[in-house]
Amino acid sequence: MLRKLTAAVLLALVFPAAVMADGPVPVKMKGSDFKNFNAYEVDGTLYTAPVVLTKGGKWKLSWEKDKLYVELTPAAMKKEEKVEIPYKELEGNRYVDFSFFSREAGLSYTYKPGKKELTIKKVKDKKVKETKKEAPERPLVLWDINYSFRSENSDFSSLSGTPILSPTMGSYKDVEENRYSWNFDYLKRARQADMKVMPLIHNDFDVKTTSLFMHNRQKQEEFISRMAALSEVYGLYGYNVDFENMDPKDKDLFTEFMKNLALPLHESGKKLTVDITVYNAGSPTWSLCYDREKLSEFCDYEIIMGYDETPRTSPYAGSVSSYGWLDKNIQKLITMVPPEKLVLGLPLYTRIYEGNPGYMKSRVLAMKDQEALINRHGLKPVWQPDARQYTLTWRQGGILHRTYLEEEHSMRAKAALEKEYHLAGLAFWRYGFEKKGIFEEIGKEAKEAEKYTLPGRVRQ
Repeated sequence: MLRKLTAAVLLALVFPAAVMADGPVPVKMKGSDFKNFNAYEVDGTLYTAPVVLTKGGKWKLSWEKDKLYVELTPAAMKKEEKVEIPYKELEGNRYVDFSFFSREAGLSYTYKPGKKELTIKKVKDKKVKETKKEAPERPLVLWDINYSFRSENSDFSSLSGTPILSPTMGSYKDVEENRYSWNFDYLKRARQADMKVMPLIHNDFDVKTTSLFMHNRQKQEEFISRMAALSEVYGLYGYNVDFENMDPKDKDLFTEFMKNLALPLHESGKKLTVDITVYNAGSPTWSLCYDREKLSEFCDYEIIMGYDETPRTSPYAGSVSSYGWLDKNIQKLITMVPPEKLVLGLPLYTRIYEGNPGYMKSRVLAMKDQEALINRHGLKPVWQPDARQYTLTWRQGGILHRTYLEEEHSMRAKAALEKEYHLAGLAFWRYGFEKKGIFEEIGKEAKEAEKYTLPGRVRQ
């Protein structure tokens, strides 16, 4: 997984203006509490005066220097939070996206486009059903570091389950300093495509600063309250916590932090997931920093980072995620975590190792670029039965190069472990690395991969 985003990569708070194909069309609002307000339809989206959102009884609104804020106290929290929401200038006045925010504000509506009539009702408060009483879902997580996913360019939705996008929001420090990455247009597109959004929050993978945070209860409470408020205002599925490289002495503090974060999220019907490495007794800050058993009590899912079998810094070539390595580690993890709470994370990338064995260096090779590499050098993939992967070995400029491919055969073999061990679902690192059609291939019934070859290639 990407270890750190630079400040330059982090986007500002993004509220892109919608492109209007047609001008705003007046809409008549019905109901005694709403008939005196104006509303408009723009490209299928309903806009109302901001004050309409307060009629659900859940939100207060305030203006500060041309910025519009929702004021609310998140579920199970004591402090009132302010969350900025976008608005649009229409006919000389400011309007909000009622289509998007109405549900979160406690309102439901019926719209008759032919008559241009909008009827709004206040939603009666209902207690959130306990997670254990909900029908089982199959979470399918696609990490997306730059808010770049577009459904029309991906076959991700071809997988059967609950599609969840996980864009990188930033670190806990970014939230504290109000410089996290956000994109309202992305949230709208996801909802229109019937996909959930679960932002990823990380710790910069810094042992010392994370330890300071784990020992600062006040900062944690401020962070949790802020995150809970954002999830409620924007209707998020929940959050994916990607805290890595931590002091193992802080293991219990991290578990307590996750417990406290889970409370307001679960109270408002949101999910909490945590990324975990495979168990490795020789890796204190990357593996022994998690109490996987305890975390399963508070987190809805633990996502296995089923990659980095051979690290980036390894002096020898190896697989990023071989079948045997993954199979063995899943067997270990299900002794710690109920399998129905484990999501299997798979790589959409590999690494090219170059140099003499013992002195090799590596670089990332996206799955989508593998076929071009094969064709460019006229290479013949060789099937490795134990790894259930093809390998490539070649010399370039006299320097030895070697890589283990990730393609439909290796991915189908590993994805089949989800069903074999009755895991909850799958996750993929990351959007932008995949080859066209890979998710449709993964969705097919797993077959014996060694019976197949890459298109136009002969297995040796």
